[in-house]
Amino acid sequence: MERCFYLDSPLLGKRMEVRAYGTAGLPVLAFPTQDGMADQWKGFGMVDTLRDWIGSQQIQLFTVDTVDIQSWSNKHARKDFRIRKQEAYFQWIVSQVVPLVHEVNPHPRLPLLTGCSMGGAHAAVCLLRRPDLFSGMVALSGSYDCRYFTGGYTDSLWLRNSGADILKQADSTTIGLLRRKSIVLCCGQGEGEDIELDATRILEKDLKDHAIPAWVDYWGTDVNHDWTWWRPQIRYFLPYVLDEINSR
Repeated sequence: MERCFYLDSPLLGKRMEVRAYGTAGLPVLAFPTQDGMADQWKGFGMVDTLRDWIGSQQIQLFTVDTVDIQSWSNKHARKDFRIRKQEAYFQWIVSQVVPLVHEVNPHPRLPLLTGCSMGGAHAAVCLLRRPDLFSGMVALSGSYDCRYFTGGYTDSLWLRNSGADILKQADSTTIGLLRRKSIVLCCGQGEGEDIELDATRILEKDLKDHAIPAWVDYWGTDVNHDWTWWRPQIRYFLPYVLDEINSR
């Protein structure tokens, strides 16, 4: 079962789409890769990959639009414009998408975040900044370091949207909440994974430095930055995360 929802976002000044697959189960909020939209997870076979869990009502999958083309990808625009778009996107997720998920799916557990590449980066930003709203994340080949998109430039707002930097600014309450979340980071070591591999290692160190438990898994040198690998990865990690979340 597929349902489409359209949210008029005053923050973004446009209508944004959210899609839901399935009817019940733990809500899973999935972000597309860079510049992707809500239809991407279906188009690249991720919905079909998760059909067993969706069909058995273990999860209900929600996918969302992005504004990456105006923020992360918009390298010819002013950096302050780009990061304001990204910050507005984060605020749209927490202020409009999360309430929609709870309205559609009154599951007792908080939503799980997931995404690949830039989708993994979005998942990390949401969890690390607002662990009160989510049960954890499965982030695959995440592009966590904002510097790769700004030519090395940072300011306070960019750093708040950079997974590799958020924990350095986090307060004790946020750190305490994160220690009770289910966190998986995975990255291959093959073609196209150089930037993501470096960023994953940075985030792994930050998690360890703050005593936040996480399963960080590096797949082989044959594992490329591609859906061909993200599909088996999500199937590999999802049972572990579901068991951990449901046992709490």
